[in-house]
Amino acid sequence: MRSIHALLGTAALGAAVVLTAPSAQAAVVRAPQTSAACSKATSDAQKAEADYRAALKDYKDQVAQGGHPGKAEQDNLDKLQSNANALASDAARICPDAKMPSGTMRTGSGSTSQGVNSTDIALGAGLLAAVAAGSLLLRRRGDSQA
Repeated sequence: MRSIHALLGTAALGAAVVLTAPSAQAAVVRAPQTSAACSKATSDAQKAEADYRAALKDYKDQVAQGGHPGKAEQDNLDKLQSNANALASDAARICPDAKMPSGTMRTGSGSTSQGVNSTDIALGAGLLAAVAAGSLLLRRRGDSQA
């Protein structure tokens, strides 16, 4: 009797591993391929953003110290922000693999899912059934030894 329990327990464990292996493999994400133009556009956008943030920090520091920035400082800040936005837009256009939000906001039915994947549901149900079967076998084994 002990060998049948070991055999069924091993089969249940093997089924659980087989069911979870494809989803673990699917979790590997490939890095997007980037071209030289995409790399340059991204680098330019990051540099422009860094320049804008540095100017904004200087502006805020000047205000915090009791200073009153003039129109030239405000114009410079606006120009740097506009340049950073334009270069970020160019980078998004040049790099098609980049995952950057664009367009208007779309609302859905309130769910964060992209639909029902019946294969995943069936695999999950099968995994739960395998665990339940294994626990029943272990429980019967414990009852028969008592």
